[in-house]
Amino acid sequence: MADKAYDAIIVGGGNKGLVAAMYLAKYGGMEVAIFERRHELGGGWSSEESAAPGFITNTHMATVGKFYHTVMPWDFPDFQEKGGTWIPYYVAHGSIFEEDQSCVGIYGEDHDPDQTKSAKEIARFSQRDADAWIEWWKKWKEKIEPAFLKTIYNPVPPMGVPDPLEQALMNPEVGIEPIWAVKSPIELLRDIFESEAIQSHLLRTVHAWSGNNPPDLGAAAIAQLLGNFLFTQYGCIEGGSHAWAHACHKIYLENGGKSFTKHEVEKILIENGKAKGIRLADGSEIEARKLVVSTLDPYSLCFKLMGEEYFAPRTLRRVKHLSRRNIAITWYHWAVHQLPHYNASTINPDIDKVGALNLITKDPEALIREDAWKKLGKMPPDLNLMVWSHSIVDPRQAPKGKYTVASEQFVLTADKLSEKEWREYKKQHAEDVIKHWNKFAPNMNWDNVIGYDPLTPFDSLRLVNMGPQGNWAVIDNIPSQTGRFRPVP
Repeated sequence: MADKAYDAIIVGGGNKGLVAAMYLAKYGGMEVAIFERRHELGGGWSSEESAAPGFITNTHMATVGKFYHTVMPWDFPDFQEKGGTWIPYYVAHGSIFEEDQSCVGIYGEDHDPDQTKSAKEIARFSQRDADAWIEWWKKWKEKIEPAFLKTIYNPVPPMGVPDPLEQALMNPEVGIEPIWAVKSPIELLRDIFESEAIQSHLLRTVHAWSGNNPPDLGAAAIAQLLGNFLFTQYGCIEGGSHAWAHACHKIYLENGGKSFTKHEVEKILIENGKAKGIRLADGSEIEARKLVVSTLDPYSLCFKLMGEEYFAPRTLRRVKHLSRRNIAITWYHWAVHQLPHYNASTINPDIDKVGALNLITKDPEALIREDAWKKLGKMPPDLNLMVWSHSIVDPRQAPKGKYTVASEQFVLTADKLSEKEWREYKKQHAEDVIKHWNKFAPNMNWDNVIGYDPLTPFDSLRLVNMGPQGNWAVIDNIPSQTGRFRPVP
């Protein structure tokens, strides 16, 4: 006899669990309960005063795309009123190049809807590249983006039936050349853009999402190209990413939802081939009248929550060998007196307003060398840094007259160093980041720093989904693990 019963049980109260629960409660008319191991809901929607008191740091969010929540205000008209406000960046992404402090800024779609400002930026390096950017922007807006949105917001079609995005990319008017399906990201970008600086910028920007190595994974090339247009829709969440967790939870509660934190799920209970409920770590059992939704990583679902006996041997092999090693990063959050003021602002003052800014070289092969070091089990000696600041567009996230900034660098996975080695690395990496940042922004020095929060792959292990490598996306975003194939077909 179960201790309690609900129509739907959600295992894990992260952002995906919260959103699923919200829809099931309102539109499914179900009695829903969320069970979460941690002390609060939200998962990656996490905002803490970790760098210094009064400074909001979003521990698992650099940028938030408008497309993340396209349908939320439609389906829940009071979502924004309850705290679900998204703020676009003025300049969505950009790069400053170490060789000569030259720069390129790609303006956000909300502020540059036809991308003419962005094209002028690119034209400083190559007019042909500027023309190519506009050409592909038009293709993106007219044919590709509508198909992309239909794809991500609708059920996956059966194998062998193209989804809307695949159909759009097969349209001859889009101009996808057959060879691009087998070209690597760096090969494709060299096909379309002639400036190595522009190639370097486009590679590093989308690398922040994919973590894929530029010469590998031919099928990732088109995503690497299109991701740069998608990134024009990036911004941040007003008040910090946890505000969205509050907004979703308010709607969920209003529709009768229940949530239980500090309630770890030990097992999904199976009867006659169907999930019938859960057993908690304290031994109590909860019945699911209609369904159980797991938001945990594939390995935990198959090998811990359910059991190998419920899956085909090939499925278990696929899950066991999922790629988890690409997206291992440091996210350092800094509380500062002043925003970085870049040397490149003499070229374009707006470079100080970039939402996601790369501090890199013009060499498009820099990421190739970085990946080679990691494959050898060594920390890369050179930084390919991305930095950002939500304070540029949202002063609520820091005390008046102060700011938050953050930095990202791809590094080794958590299991490659001991706890002691990670502690030592944290200190050295902070020194390296400030030294590198200072080359581009002279005011970005230790006198400007109030405090910082050094997060590494080792720290991400506090969220069980991320282990054992500390992958910030749970599993890698390689072609065989995205779209209809995620996590396994």
